[in-house]
Amino acid sequence: MNELCYKQINKHKMKKLALICTCLAFTYITATEAKDVKSNTVMSAESTWYNGNLATDNYKTDRAIYETGGLKSTFFDDVKDADNDGVTDKNDKCPGTPAGVLVDKTGCPLDKDVDGVADYKDECPESAGLGTLNGCPDKDKDEIDDAKDRCPDVAGLAALKGCPDVDKDGVADIDDTCPNTTAGYKVNASGCPLDNDKDGVPNEEDLCPDSAGPLSLKGCADTDGDGVTDNIDRCPAQKGNIADKGCPVIVPADVKKIADIAGKIFFENDSAELKVSSFVELDYLVVILNRYNATNLEIQGHTDSNAGDKYNINLSQQRAESVKTYLISKGIPDSRLTALGFGDGKPIASNDTSSGRAKNRRVELKTTY
Repeated sequence: MNELCYKQINKHKMKKLALICTCLAFTYITATEAKDVKSNTVMSAESTWYNGNLATDNYKTDRAIYETGGLKSTFFDDVKDADNDGVTDKNDKCPGTPAGVLVDKTGCPLDKDVDGVADYKDECPESAGLGTLNGCPDKDKDEIDDAKDRCPDVAGLAALKGCPDVDKDGVADIDDTCPNTTAGYKVNASGCPLDNDKDGVPNEEDLCPDSAGPLSLKGCADTDGDGVTDNIDRCPAQKGNIADKGCPVIVPADVKKIADIAGKIFFENDSAELKVSSFVELDYLVVILNRYNATNLEIQGHTDSNAGDKYNINLSQQRAESVKTYLISKGIPDSRLTALGFGDGKPIASNDTSSGRAKNRRVELKTTY
């Protein structure tokens, strides 16, 4: 018991005198208990009143209560320090401080920057910060602490390490060579719109993104310089006009020749079989079609009204198909040819006369680009 007292005296020097008196009292009590002597003793009204058996009774003072069996003392509650931080529990405002953490005179962890975040938890103990950022400051209030913020003076995005992205292209403004890119445009690492053909026209605006062309033609080339871009020019190597899709106009002489050929295409009676005399005319038509190799040809078959509508439509269609088949056999692509049968639905003369019916039995040829 005396050894315990001396330890307490060493730990709390300011209370030496009180401890010495108390220890002397305990020494007296212990010695008396060993002799098991009963007596009636009056010490003083101010310090002790005792009457009974020291081995079993309580020893009462105005400061504390002691039991001789377990020597339990509320005095030691006054000097108890559960978290071992050097501040008694009675005076400790932060009694649960982790072991090893430096504390102030109230027993609370040190907080150098007085930001409410204890130093041992504070990632920025030298500068006041926010609890939500573990004690680190955030000047631009973007919830990214300044030490980790590439742009600490202007609010930004976490994905861009605290930097803003005005055009929302995914490239931080400080790295963006083209900070005002139109929304939705795909960009490169520098924040500029992709331009596959490097003609200065962004892919999203370039009608020909894989071949260079001027901005005036929306990024498309015009090889023959006729104002019709190559991507829609049926004759990209020959100057033409917009009406003919970039192809040269069919000269009037050839237009007339095509019409003449159409009037000299004949079939066997009530048949879709071409007469031999038609072959020469069709061969010359092949020459013209090859000269204007971007043209399309519509072959229209017509009949008179001698038979029924269904019959006449079928016959006119078959005759148009016969002309198409012959031209294909001479090397004209199928894709350039269209065969249509109109029956007697588009007469050019009266069907009441034989001469009128003869005019209505015809083939018409129409070229288009």
